[in-house]
Amino acid sequence: MRMTLCAIGALWLVARSLAAQTSGEPQLTLAEARAMALRTSPELAAARQALAAAQARERQAGAFPNPVLAYGREQTSQDGETNWQNILTLDQPLEIGGQRGARRQAAGLLRAAADARLSATAARVDYEVARSYATAVAAERRAALADDAAQAFGKARRASLARLAGGDVSGYQNRRLQLEAARYSALRLEALVARDSAVRMLASLIGRSDSADAEGPRELVDTLMPAPLTLSADSLVAQALASRPELRAAELDAQAGLLEARLARAERIPTPVLSGGYKNERLTNGETLNGFVAGVSLPLPLWDRRGGAVEAARADAARRSAEVEALRRQTVREVRTAFDAHQALAGQLAALAAQLGEEAGKARRAAEAAYGEGEISLLEWLDSVRAYQEAEAAYITLWSEYIARRAALERATGATL
Repeated sequence: MRMTLCAIGALWLVARSLAAQTSGEPQLTLAEARAMALRTSPELAAARQALAAAQARERQAGAFPNPVLAYGREQTSQDGETNWQNILTLDQPLEIGGQRGARRQAAGLLRAAADARLSATAARVDYEVARSYATAVAAERRAALADDAAQAFGKARRASLARLAGGDVSGYQNRRLQLEAARYSALRLEALVARDSAVRMLASLIGRSDSADAEGPRELVDTLMPAPLTLSADSLVAQALASRPELRAAELDAQAGLLEARLARAERIPTPVLSGGYKNERLTNGETLNGFVAGVSLPLPLWDRRGGAVEAARADAARRSAEVEALRRQTVREVRTAFDAHQALAGQLAALAAQLGEEAGKARRAAEAAYGEGEISLLEWLDSVRAYQEAEAAYITLWSEYIARRAALERATGATL
């Protein structure tokens, strides 16, 4: 099966590459499209800024509380005598409950989670580009097939009109031929609409909108046929659970939630403030005194004991842990679903590939020539055209879905397969 799939994929790739070179249009490979998307994606730009913000918060979390410089003056007078004093103090809060360490650890985990989300965003962009690229290539190929059939019907209609004039075919057969020609024209239009939609999506992903693209449209030349997977579903599940960026980010968020709950408990401990400074005093008798002042203040948790904040932090940590478990289950489900679909598509592609290729094209052209010469009936020729078109279209559709499923597995496992 592997040799068959690779052979038919190679034939298709060679044919499309030659066609692209002949057309002279600029070419765009899947790797180039992915690289362009990674450079221009606004989602990735947002994720990078989120990482920069998390890095800044991590630095900020390690900062000590600022001291407070305070100045006060007291002045009293009685019977013409005045007494005054100037007091200059420096107050420094002292966190004694480990709050600063908990903040730093939680901020470090959130920074690592932002880094994992950046990787997850890049993987999602890669997946979207691969899916849009494959969809566009498949739609373009279906349009080419319908166009080829339309050209064949154009030739057949001319032959039918000549044979109708000579009384060799009936009016019904001629009308049936026209109906089939219209049918394939509609199929071509439908494929062109699907192609344009996929190309616009791809252009949006790589940052090249229709109106702003100065280089004009590019020819999509990749018709990749990846080798069959050598890993089992269990191996892919294990790899996804260990490496998936979204899951890693969720796990780091959950760990940060536990530290934030610990921080909320630590913040219940009052933070004392040490004070020290200089005092200058003038007595009523004119004598001046100088000295120092020292003190300590301690908030009393009489009204606000931080109970609600502690409960909220615990609930938030429990929520994050539950979300991690939900994402684990979702990851297992997605990997197994994508793997089963991928393997089923590989089998169907192999079965179709064995009946397609150059020989199938020769058979279709031979049937067309035979109908033109009057050797076969209209129904026999229509059956051969329909069989060829449906088989080729089915193969193209399956190929597009095959590429999308492989890309989905890469996104889920966080690895290149």
